[in-house]
Amino acid sequence: MLPPALMAQRLLVGGGLTVLLAWAFGLQTGRTTLEAAGSGPLIFLLGAVLLAAGIALGQGSPQLAALFPNEGDEAMSGRVKQEMADLEQEERSSRAWARLEADALRSALDEEA
Repeated sequence: MLPPALMAQRLLVGGGLTVLLAWAFGLQTGRTTLEAAGSGPLIFLLGAVLLAAGIALGQGSPQLAALFPNEGDEAMSGRVKQEMADLEQEERSSRAWARLEADALRSALDEEA
């Protein structure tokens, strides 16, 4: 499996090029115009932003690298295992607190009775 950063980079660059190609075909056939009131400039802007984001991710942009980590299978599985261990520890802690609260309520009810 490819790292998430590489998959996102390919998706962003491919999507940007596809949108720009569709925009160019729209201009060629006359379905899209360059007028500011039309959707042509917005489509071009969308394609340019997607393409720029893909290139920035490929160059290691820290903002995008935080969203799409560049880790291999072993690092990803280690991270997931650590997250699962943390969740399990949190669940154990929650169960212990619930038992303490239940015991405290039970003893308070026994004292009242």
